[in-house]
Amino acid sequence: MTQNFRPIPSELKSGLIEVASNIWTIEAKDYVHYRPPMQPRYPYTHRSVVIRLNDNSLLILSPIQLTPDIRTEINALGVVKYLVSPNHLHHLYMGDWQQAYPKAKLYASPRLVPKRKDLTFDKTLSTDTFEPEWIDQIEQCVFGSGNGWFDEIVFFHCESHTVVFTDMIMDFEPTIFSPISRMTTRWNQMYKNTPFGVQLAHTFDRVSLRDSLKTVRTWKPKHLIVAHSPWLCLDEEEQVANFLDSAFNWLEPQPFIVEAIMTATRFSMLLFIVLPIHALIVLIADLIYPRLMGQGGSK
Repeated sequence: MTQNFRPIPSELKSGLIEVASNIWTIEAKDYVHYRPPMQPRYPYTHRSVVIRLNDNSLLILSPIQLTPDIRTEINALGVVKYLVSPNHLHHLYMGDWQQAYPKAKLYASPRLVPKRKDLTFDKTLSTDTFEPEWIDQIEQCVFGSGNGWFDEIVFFHCESHTVVFTDMIMDFEPTIFSPISRMTTRWNQMYKNTPFGVQLAHTFDRVSLRDSLKTVRTWKPKHLIVAHSPWLCLDEEEQVANFLDSAFNWLEPQPFIVEAIMTATRFSMLLFIVLPIHALIVLIADLIYPRLMGQGGSK
């Protein structure tokens, strides 16, 4: 089945785009560069999600760089009351937003508080329990054990039937990458899928993730947003359901013996194949290749 991804409009003033009733994205104009463990440094497209609650207050999920244009359009929507980090990697600009909106409450994801000691968080979101601040308006579930290396809070906006993923699903435009990065991103399944490194990080808590995915499916989302993609969102309930089936096919349960063998195999692959190969790729991509190009360009 062909999936019809809604494109990002080509001309934007601040990057604010309405997805559905009372939910918007803020599209970052610049890439954020990040190196996953033992991989080259990649340029990531990224976005925030803005949800307006019944009292006209705003929840900002994964705050991106706050510009004057963004601030003007955000202020026109309502009062910023909640700043939320969905996982321990999406936090870079929370301090800037806190300075701009000092009355807003800060919500941390698992493992973020010790990482950002410069910030004062009001609460850590580490369970599926609905927050009293937005009960009956936003639901949430934890993809992970609640304290694992890569846990993520997935959110569902009830009014618009929109589910929001951050790094559990990614997609990229291959043309923005170097040849080496195109190879490693495909090896790491970073196109409309859960990156292979994240899959390996969840080797021992897949039962919990399956339960979380069941929760997401019970929401019956009609729109899907991910933090990193060259498209805005995916629409229609059936299309979203099919996309989730494809992206999380690695969570399909297997018989106990098969599951045990696959777990041991994944761990062995990580230790003896993936990490050494990625170390070699990083050495080539970050040290040898740039020097060769520099020498070639100087001739």
